[in-house]
Amino acid sequence: MVWSVSEISVTELISAALSTPTGSIVVLIQFILGVLLGYIVAKILKYLIAMVAILILGSILSIWSISNLNLSQETLSKIGVSLNTLKNIALSFATILVGPIAVGFIVGVLIGLLKK
Repeated sequence: MVWSVSEISVTELISAALSTPTGSIVVLIQFILGVLLGYIVAKILKYLIAMVAILILGSILSIWSISNLNLSQETLSKIGVSLNTLKNIALSFATILVGPIAVGFIVGVLIGLLKK
């Protein structure tokens, strides 16, 4: 199945990643790693709050710097990419790469906090 980048939605990308045994195993392992990370971090909660605040501030600064780039539609069309396509690619990669670990992390933190 061949898709154009602009036609792929996040749900299609996730279902394609989970449709193979290797993809499913990788997502499961990432989820378990996130659970372990969250459980361990729940034990050191005061440092976690500082770390999360720093990560959020860094993300906000990154988004702010990207939004100030002078990527005009003319510049993007020269390389054959539209701004919407670029945003969809970034969102898709973020969902696949960070999603399972982030969800597992939240579950692990909840387990760590409830298991005191």
